Order: sequence, then C-alpha cells, then structure tokens
Amino acid sequence: MNTPQESSVAEPSPDKIGDRFVHAGLLTPDQVARIVAHQQSHGVRFGEAAVQLRMLTDADVQSVLSQQFRYATALQPPAGIDPSLAIALSPFSGEAEAVRRVRAELSIRLSALPKLAVAVVSPGAGEGKSYLAASLAVAYAQSGQRTLLVNANLRASGQRDLFGTGLGEGLSTMLAGRTAVLPGSPAPGFPLLHVLGPGPQPPNPLEILAEPALERLLARFSEDFDVFIVDTPAAGQSSDAQVIARQVGQCVLVGRQHVTRLQDLARAEEQMATAGALTVGVVYNTFDGGEPGPRRGGPLRRLRSWVRRG
Repeated sequence: MNTPQESSVAEPSPDKIGDRFVHAGLLTPDQVARIVAHQQSHGVRFGEAAVQLRMLTDADVQSVLSQQFRYATALQPPAGIDPSLAIALSPFSGEAEAVRRVRAELSIRLSALPKLAVAVVSPGAGEGKSYLAASLAVAYAQSGQRTLLVNANLRASGQRDLFGTGLGEGLSTMLAGRTAVLPGSPAPGFPLLHVLGPGPQPPNPLEILAEPALERLLARFSEDFDVFIVDTPAAGQSSDAQVIARQVGQCVLVGRQHVTRLQDLARAEEQMATAGALTVGVVYNTFDGGEPGPRRGGPLRRLRSWVRRG
C-alpha cells in the first residue's frame, strides 16, 4: 500500500490546503499568504514551502494530508495510546510500512475467507505478539475495513491496555456469561477499530476459552466487522493459544530476533497444526535497541512461510 506522500498526490489549490492548516490551528491566514508567495516564487508545493519557511514540520504536513485523504492516524495521540504503536503514531515511518506489508501478505493468503480472521501467536512472552496484533488491527482499520481486535490473553500477561479503552468488563466476563456480549470499545482516533479487552483475569482461563465459546462469540459479530485480529498468551506457557487458534482457524507466528529459538517456533507451529489451525506465516520481529520489554515492538521486517527444517 502506498502511503499518502505529498509528492505523489495531486494537491488542492493553495487556498484550500491553507485553509486546512488554519482550521487545524497550525497556521494563521497571514502565514498562509507568505507560504503561498514562497510556493509560487520557488515552484514548490504548499507543504514544501511551509517546511522550507520553518512554519510547519513534515509531521504537521502529513497530519493534514491524512485528514484530507481520510487516513486515520493518531499524530495527536489520545491519552493512553501506547507509544510503541508506530502504525498509529508515525504512520509514514518505515516501521509502519513494514506493518502494512504484513497486512498485505495476510490479505493475499487469506483472501478466500469470507471474513479475515487470524490469531497472533508466539512461543514465549515479550516477542512482539501483542504489538503485532495491535498494529495489524490499526492497519486494517486504516485501510477502510471494520476491524475488531480481541485480547484473548486471559492470563496475567494479557492485562495490558494499548489503546486507553480500559480494563474493566471484557472477554472473560462475556464468555463466563456475567455480562452482555458486546464488541468492546471504539479505539480513540480510529473510527473503524473496536477493541475487546480481556476483562478481569479468571482463575480458569483455559476452561472459559474452551471450544466453541470463543468461536460463537466471534460469530455474533460477523455482520459488524470485516477483520478479526486475536491476541493470545504465549504458546509455550499454556495450551490457551492452541484452543484460541483452533476456533479462529488460522494464525501467524511471531519470532523475535536474538530471543526466539528456531526449535521453539517449530514447536509452536506443530502445536497449532495439532490443534487444527493453519499457520499462514512467520513474522520476524526485530527490536530497535535498548532493553526490550513487553511493551516494545518492531520494526517488523517480513512475513514468510514457515519451512520445517531437518
């Protein structure tokens, strides 16, 4: 997918685009007039002229262009959104483009499905699984598809809120029949994305997730969403990921550079096959330095088919 770049799209007239920046509170009418004069005398686009005059930054220009093309971003992030989500906060970065490549590969490989549904699985904790799930959900919503991100990690490691939607009632209370079945909460800044959190941590997550409870819950939302992205607990620490992936039908594995062992990925792939879930590929996840914790993600480099060795 090509990101909206100022050099690759037809730009509105200077007055119209200038009005957009004034409306956004980034420029005054007098500044717009000065930019237009610079634009006409130097033969450049409005945004280029504004950046050259140091009245706007590249991020300012990208933000207004995103609104112009109805491309949901969170360049002015709502409170609570996780700073690791580059696809939301830096939607034109190399890392965001890598997420879109993963989205494109998944869309191609799962194009025969009536609804795109995929569980995101990794052998261990801290390998970027939740980061990938959240990033893919944002990317699909940005592409105009109604998307539901489900945090099906009912273990302690799943008690995380990447979008500031809260950790109250959620999947655990719905599957236990304690609350009404609802599609979570809208993600601030992303009108086509809903987030269904894990709910309170139950004492028996595996039993609550047991087939066909999760499958039936997702089926109730089949008319409301085009894409279902389901986060899971670490496959090497419980059987939850197998139970979840079986009900979703297909999964993508995540491995982290210098952390995930090939034999652990192979074991996770075997677990998914035993459960009857199709593994559509493996994402190779690298970290950008520093001490990576469970809240640090990509950049995500590629999606490739898993090839069993030996």
